[in-house]
Amino acid sequence: MTNDDLAVTLSILRIIRRWSQSELAEAAGVTNSAISDYERGKVDPQTQTLQKLVRALGLPLAALDQTQTFVQVIRAQMDMGESGAAPVTAPQTALSSLERERRAEIAQIASEGGRFASRMTRLMLELVAGYRPP
Repeated sequence: MTNDDLAVTLSILRIIRRWSQSELAEAAGVTNSAISDYERGKVDPQTQTLQKLVRALGLPLAALDQTQTFVQVIRAQMDMGESGAAPVTAPQTALSSLERERRAEIAQIASEGGRFASRMTRLMLELVAGYRPP
């Protein structure tokens, strides 16, 4: 897992738990600035610290791998959209401008560390489920 991948993964897990960075820092016994650095990919937490973070969130370590897999699937779909190829799970048709717009929005929201977590979650679920607005 790269720094960027780990940063996004930690952010997603914290957001799903509906915790602020401060709440996670307190529960895991680390500083607020450490959480910020981890989620921005500036610092890679040591294995022991990573385990403390995941335990503080009340999750098994496997949640890291599961979330990382999800992030990779979404990124692959976005990359395919940028190249004009359709996602593997979708029919072999060109992506609509709405789909490209939603994928770009997901990437932007994820990189902002989750300020717009509810929007990101809604858009991801719509994208994965193949939702088409009326």
